[in-house]
Amino acid sequence: MNRYFLPKTGWEFFDVSRAYGVAIIVHALSGDAIVSDMGGFYLIESKRELDFGRIDQIHRFLGDDQAWNWTFLTIGSGQREKTKKKVVEFLRNIENIRNILDGLKEMKSPVSIGSGKETLYQPMELAATKGIRDEILLKKQYSEGSSVKVSIDDFSMSVLGHVNATIRKFSNMGMVFAVPSPTRTRILHLVDEIKKRIDDSVKGLHRAGWFPSIAQIAINLVLEEIRVEEGGKFAPKFGSLIYGVMVKTGNQWKPLTGGIFPLDFLHQTAESNEAKNVLNKWKNIFEWTAFRKGYEDLPTTLAEFIANPNLSNYERYIRLHLRNELDNDRISFGSYEEGILKEVINFVGV
Repeated sequence: MNRYFLPKTGWEFFDVSRAYGVAIIVHALSGDAIVSDMGGFYLIESKRELDFGRIDQIHRFLGDDQAWNWTFLTIGSGQREKTKKKVVEFLRNIENIRNILDGLKEMKSPVSIGSGKETLYQPMELAATKGIRDEILLKKQYSEGSSVKVSIDDFSMSVLGHVNATIRKFSNMGMVFAVPSPTRTRILHLVDEIKKRIDDSVKGLHRAGWFPSIAQIAINLVLEEIRVEEGGKFAPKFGSLIYGVMVKTGNQWKPLTGGIFPLDFLHQTAESNEAKNVLNKWKNIFEWTAFRKGYEDLPTTLAEFIANPNLSNYERYIRLHLRNELDNDRISFGSYEEGILKEVINFVGV
C-alpha cells in the first residue's frame, strides 16, 4: 500500500484541491487512488505500485481550455497561457512528480503559505483575495499587502485538482464554485463520473441566487453518491461542499462570500428507504425553477431548510410548497405522501 500524507494549512480550497491533485497523479501512475479526510490531513492511498513510465497518463487530466480559463479567471489571457504552460511542463517532468510524492511519504508540518513564487488566485482560494497585509509605520497603518505566494509544487497540484474537481457555474449575477470535501473517495469516480454528471445536470446559476445554486449542486452530488453505490461500485462519500461566490463589477471579479455547505441532512435522507426518493423531487424543484421568473421563493426556502433542517424552516418550506400546488396557474411539483413527511421530520432538529 502506497500512502501519501498532505497536512492541512487551514486554507480550505487550497488544501482540498491539492489533495485531489496528488490523488490524480497517483492514479495516473498506478491506475488507482483513494483520497480521505483524516481531520488534520488528507491521506492519498493506492494498493498498486507506481509506474513512472505512465507519466504521459497525466495528460488525460489536463482538462480543456474552459477549465483552465475559469481557474485563472482573474488574470489576462496572455498571463493565463504562460501560467498554463508552466504548470503543464512541470507536471510532465518525472523528477518533479517524484520529488512531490517522495516529500509526502511521511507526515510533516503543513507547507508555508506566502513563501513561494506562484500567486494563489482568487478562483483557486477565495481567502487569498486580499493577499497578506503588510504592517508599516510602526503598526499605525497597513498597506493592501502582497499577493499570496505558494511553491510551484503546491500551485501545480492545486491547479490540477481545480481543473478536474471544481464545479463552476455562471450567470449575469456572478460565479459560484464548489468542491466536494471527501471523507473517502476514489478519485476516478469523482473526476470521470460525478463531476461530469453534475456539470451536465446543473446548467448555470439558479435565478433565485447563489445559495439555492449551492443547494442544487449539493443535492445532485448526493444523488450521484447513491447512483455510484447502487451501481455496485465503491461508494464515494463527501462530508461537505466547500464553496465560494464571486461577482463581476465592471471588468473586475470580486469575492462576495464563501463557506461550507453541510451534507449531513441529505445523507440521512438518502439512507432512508422511505425518504430517499424525496431527493429527486427536490432536484426537480431546483431544476425546473432555475431559469423561471416568479418561482424564486420556493427554491430559496428549500435551500434554507436543507442547509439548516429545523422545524421552523421545514414548516416554511412545506407551506410554500402546498401553496404552489394549490395554484393551478403554476408548475406542479407533486404532493408529499404522509409517510415521507413523517420520515423526513425524523432528521429535523428543533
